[in-house]
Amino acid sequence: MIYIQENSEDPIYLQIYYQIKKDIEQGNIAPGERLPGIRTLAQTLGIGRNTVNQAYTQLAVEGYIQPKHGSGFFVLGTSSKFTERNYVPQDINTLSGEILESEKPISLYDFQYGTLPYEQFPFKLWRKYTAQIILSSQKEVVNQYPDKQGDLLLRQEIKKHLYRSRGMVCCEEQIIIGCGLQYSLNILCTLLRKENNTIAMEEPGYNGARDVFINNNYKLHVIPVSKDGLIISSIHRSDACAAYVTPSHQFPYGTVMPIFQRKELLDWANTKDAYIIEDDYDSELRYDANPVPALYSLDAEDRTIYIGTFSKSLSPSLRMNYMVLPVSLLRRYHSLFRSYNSPVSWLTQHVLAAYMRDGNYERHIRKMCLTYKRRHDVFVQEATKMFGRKVILHGRGAGVHFVLEFPGGEEQAWLIKQATKVGVKVYSMIPFWNNRNDCPRNVIFAGYSLLSEQQIREGIVLLQSAWFSALP
Repeated sequence: MIYIQENSEDPIYLQIYYQIKKDIEQGNIAPGERLPGIRTLAQTLGIGRNTVNQAYTQLAVEGYIQPKHGSGFFVLGTSSKFTERNYVPQDINTLSGEILESEKPISLYDFQYGTLPYEQFPFKLWRKYTAQIILSSQKEVVNQYPDKQGDLLLRQEIKKHLYRSRGMVCCEEQIIIGCGLQYSLNILCTLLRKENNTIAMEEPGYNGARDVFINNNYKLHVIPVSKDGLIISSIHRSDACAAYVTPSHQFPYGTVMPIFQRKELLDWANTKDAYIIEDDYDSELRYDANPVPALYSLDAEDRTIYIGTFSKSLSPSLRMNYMVLPVSLLRRYHSLFRSYNSPVSWLTQHVLAAYMRDGNYERHIRKMCLTYKRRHDVFVQEATKMFGRKVILHGRGAGVHFVLEFPGGEEQAWLIKQATKVGVKVYSMIPFWNNRNDCPRNVIFAGYSLLSEQQIREGIVLLQSAWFSALP
């Protein structure tokens, strides 16, 4: 039975979400059981259908339930010995495709990934906080070496942000400020090093992370990723000391790891005395539901290393990210890195701390989400209108990129070449595969963060003419 508390601080859809999730977790609702229909539950509770739909959508995104067309919503299995912490719902460089011709033509429409529009950056506020800090008593530390973990004020603000936005309970002593994902992964490669160094990693996955592991002489055990998600069973055949994953928005396919897989992964880490490296690279940018819980927030055994970034929300050129270490790794970290200093400018860290302290960062994220949601929706609408069933979009509902699949078998080399002829740049998927021969040849990669809504429309019209008008 679902009870609605009129005087609760939680909105009604969250009350429904919490109660159904709890019943599923505790086994009160069995796997395979059908939930009440949206109209039925709305009438029973005396609320609007949109409210029930919002609760069901969040449960579906997190993998607790599954919609079946024409039949309703059905509960998925989530059994595990792990229990959740309290949860409140809420560095990847520019990618380049393979050069197909000796000369690079001018691209009028570049569907690249990584670079953000300069006008999105909060220049006025950044200038204001910079001036305030330079003129304040805080400037006395300008000639001092910074703490190896980063500025304390910034770490305190990140701790608060993670609790509010990702349901994570941690302390500032666990947080390490870094100058990008690769810096953090280099630290982890030293912390996790064993005689037989193996890292489990998604295939396909982020090639920037893969290069760090290879450069640190780690072997790779690939975890296959299909268009429907991670095939996690393969990890049990590995002797990996850690698994690098992107559970909230798999890179590059964009799937969300369902709750049962998250718990299976946590179970593996605890059983094998291994760690999970959770790269939460764009969790703020979700458009169809609230952000899903971080793996860290589900981990009751201290096995998860969480990595977040400001590259997708503020600017990649700030070169600032952060890592939350498990308590079990802190002593080793302080021993191995005792002589290190933070690689990030003292001034940049203080400015960001002040910006977050006054609530501007969360306001900025909401603004960015609205902006990118409009571009996301325009991309989906135009692609559906212009391509029809000739193209399947993967990765809807979050982030700033899509994977385009061509059921007709058109190959990416030809697709990229044809697009180039009309001044449009799209990208190869091959770099994301450790074994490049396994990459399907009928998929390409396209981002949309740098283009306006009108440019997205015009670019897709050109792609339609380049690809499908050129076919015999």
